[in-house]
Amino acid sequence: MNKTFTLNVHALRSCVWALLSVVILGSAVGLTRFLVLNGPRAAVVEPEEKIVTVVTEPAVISGIRVNLKSQGEVEPRHRTQLMAQVGGKLSFVNERFRNGMTFNGPGSDSEGELLLKIEGGDYEAAVAVAKASLAEAKLALTMEEVKRSQALRDWEKIRKGQEPTELVRRVPQIQSAEAQIEAAQAALQKARQDLKRTEIRAPYDCRVEKTYVDVGATVLPGAPLVELVSLGPVEIRLPLSLKDYGYLEREAGAVRGRVVVSGEIGGATVEWIGNIARSEEIVERSTRSINVVAAFGDGGEEVPPIGMFVQASIRGQIIPDAVRIPRSGFVEGSKVLLVADDRLDIRRARVLWSEASHVIVRGGDGEGEIPEGSIIVTTPPSPLIQNTRVRAVLSKSQTEGSTVTERENTE
Repeated sequence: MNKTFTLNVHALRSCVWALLSVVILGSAVGLTRFLVLNGPRAAVVEPEEKIVTVVTEPAVISGIRVNLKSQGEVEPRHRTQLMAQVGGKLSFVNERFRNGMTFNGPGSDSEGELLLKIEGGDYEAAVAVAKASLAEAKLALTMEEVKRSQALRDWEKIRKGQEPTELVRRVPQIQSAEAQIEAAQAALQKARQDLKRTEIRAPYDCRVEKTYVDVGATVLPGAPLVELVSLGPVEIRLPLSLKDYGYLEREAGAVRGRVVVSGEIGGATVEWIGNIARSEEIVERSTRSINVVAAFGDGGEEVPPIGMFVQASIRGQIIPDAVRIPRSGFVEGSKVLLVADDRLDIRRARVLWSEASHVIVRGGDGEGEIPEGSIIVTTPPSPLIQNTRVRAVLSKSQTEGSTVTERENTE
């Protein structure tokens, strides 16, 4: 009896605790639900769209002249290495025969200025010997002609009316004498040329670039004596890529164009103006470029120093129907930032030409073209998202340009 009563007490106690737990849990759930359903509600507000201010400028379609960039080294029009054609000891060296000194070339009534002279005694003797040989050859021809006349008279007496033979007419002997005269004349001419070659003169108005001999030196035929560079006009070989080469101006099938080169002298930038003289018309395999040659000083103008490395700007063709866009308005190499209906329009464009600060694209309404009057963004927002709402503000240069135009129109 006691055991049964104890079990019932425990079972009752467990039921009570279970019932209390369910009541507490249900009350908590009910209270929570009540608070959720009857608590304050947050106001629903549409998020405000952010507006980005960008600097812009209008697209203007026009013909744009391109300037091709290149660089090169200033070269003389002529560079010559004089070599000895005859051998001997130098008997004269011009006192100005030094690097950097200038000499006058031949004129209408004068020979080029004398640079060096080789002892000419042996060559003068050779001229005298050649003259004597020529005189002997002429004498031999005269003697043969006299002998022919005598032989013909004798033949007429002995065999009157018969045709004389070649030996009677001494044809072989006379031909031999005439050949001896020609040989003697050629030997005399060579001896005189050798004597003249003992004098080394300036072949044109030139400057000494490098000397190889000095007073008292003995030279051999073929030995280098001096290197000369011409005075006056200079040339610069300017390499151009095939694309750039295609934009050169042409006249009658030949390339032409104004060239401006610049270099730094004494801390200041100096410019020289010239023209394209010719194109080498050969593609170099190593660089896949074509060289054009610019000439400077043809009209007597000042020219850049020989050996100077210069930067060149070549006037090229005019690209029709083109738009010049600042580089800041270009993204990803070929996309232009525009404003359309107060929203950012990222449009792909066809690049025609690239400059240091601008890019030139085709103008028009076709694919890859920029229409006239389009608003170009010059300060790209971050991040770049298509259709971002923007507020367009004209660039300072455009505003100043408009003010100046209005002032000019008023005046």
